[in-house]
Amino acid sequence: MTPGQDEPLVFPSPMRSFLVFAQSAEARVDIDSWTAHAERFFATRIGLAASAPPSWTFVIAPDGQPSDIRVAYARLRENDDLALADAADSAGTGLARLARRCPTVWLVSRVAPDDGVALRLATILASVLLGPILDARVPELLGVKSARSRLERSYNVRS
Repeated sequence: MTPGQDEPLVFPSPMRSFLVFAQSAEARVDIDSWTAHAERFFATRIGLAASAPPSWTFVIAPDGQPSDIRVAYARLRENDDLALADAADSAGTGLARLARRCPTVWLVSRVAPDDGVALRLATILASVLLGPILDARVPELLGVKSARSRLERSYNVRS
């Protein structure tokens, strides 16, 4: 369903999603390239079930596991996103500085607070969009390597 022109689009809050910072100024999906990347580095196939920018519905199919669906929304980065990133980067990893170079963000909706499928999609997006992942619930700012470790540790996932 596409909102009417008089209906504002409501994005999920960072508390109900993984927020992926993106270095690209354009919110575009190159599904063939992203799928090849996901297969090569994450043993996962991704596809598009629906595309109605600024939202995309992805099918995520990790090798040896059932497929599932998650929705991701793209929007311009806001000052509040940077404030959350700064607060989450209390260890000074430099990921908050990387977030500042990202003009857009992708919000990957969670269906549960501990959603491994959403984290997997967020990790794939972070890998192709070259930005960190914010888990505002913790709060924690993750690079691709730390997100992969969290996936393997928390969800017993083969990458």
